[in-house]
This record gives sequence, structure tokens and C-alpha cells, in this order.
Amino acid sequence: MAGEIVYADLRHLGDGFSPAEKRHIFQGSLQPATTSITRQGSEIRERNHTERCLISSIMRYFCKPRGDSPAAGAGCKLCPQDWQLHGDRCYWLSKEVGNWTQGRKGCEDQKSQLVEFQEKKEKEYIRNITGGSTRPVWIGLMSISKEWRWVSDTPLNTEMFGALQEMDKGCGTLKDDMLEGILCSEEHKWVCQKDPFQLSPSMAGDGEKCDDSV
Repeated sequence: MAGEIVYADLRHLGDGFSPAEKRHIFQGSLQPATTSITRQGSEIRERNHTERCLISSIMRYFCKPRGDSPAAGAGCKLCPQDWQLHGDRCYWLSKEVGNWTQGRKGCEDQKSQLVEFQEKKEKEYIRNITGGSTRPVWIGLMSISKEWRWVSDTPLNTEMFGALQEMDKGCGTLKDDMLEGILCSEEHKWVCQKDPFQLSPSMAGDGEKCDDSV
């Protein structure tokens, strides 16, 4: 509305107005817009302050203090509900069973992927969250033309994890503490992985005073 007033005033200004009068009309027409911008800026600052205080409260609740530093001083990593944090990743074991393709899609539906092992201790941790079951669980490993590769298209490190039997087309599982290649059509649970959400002190704002009720 303010912009329309400015446009109309400028268009219909005739020679009967002095330059000073024209300037007064122009400036007067902008005042409502300036007030609106100021109010919007104040609302944005208040909303940002509320969000930073909320993050600060979340960090005090979830993040462990380190040494003499204040709570969450070094930041922390959070996983979705029912996911488990280990190292730099969140892991989740499915409750349902399905073939390898269903497992892969199940992970993708949760913005994640079938688990890939980069080191032995990661494999050992996954064995723990499966309860040490002797039933296989799907992982992000597949064989195409007798070559085993992870879903990220990186080759399997056979020196670290051992070699799997050659298969023209097969899918990888973790069974107890061994990697095993089987037919992709079999039905098992699967394990997904994703990056955690990283909370850091900078998100909460340094030195801001927050109401404890936030």
C-alpha cells in the first residue's frame, strides 16, 4: 500500500508544487514502509533470540560437559529417536525384515543409507546393536560382476574385512562377526547409518541472557 501511495504522488505532482513540497510528499509517503521494516526487524531479532535460547536449553539437557568447560562447551552430536550414536555416525536396526533392495529403500526413506564399514571397530559395534545374533543383517555391500563394492561405489577392503565368495550378483550381510555374501532376495533385518545433527555453542549465541523457562 505504501509503495502505491509513493507512485501516485510522484505521478500526479504538477508544477504547482515547489521542490521542497514535492520532497515532503515523497518522504511522508515512505514513513509507513519504514515503520513496517523496523517492526519486522524487531520481530526477527526476537525470534532469533528465542531460537538461540532454545538451543542453549537443549544443549544443557543433552550434551555432557567436558572437563572444566561449561555444559556442552565443546558441542555435541544428536541422533533421531531410536537411533544410536557411535563415533561420528548414527545407527539404526530395522524392526521389520525384507530383501536387500527393500532394506536400501527403507534407509533412504529415513534420509540415510545401508551401513558401510570403514574400520573393524565399526563392524564390532554393529554386531553389538544386533545383539550378537547369528541371523544375518543387510549391510551396504553388493557384488556386481564378481566385484564387491559398497553402496557409495567404493571397493571392499579385503585386507581389513576379508574376502567374500565370488558372486555374479549378490548382496552383503553381517552374520555374527563375519561378512557374508548371499542372494539379494532373502529376507533379513537391515542396519542404516546417517550423520548426526551437530549442536555447537555458536548456535546458542555467546553471552546471551535467557529465561530459564525457555
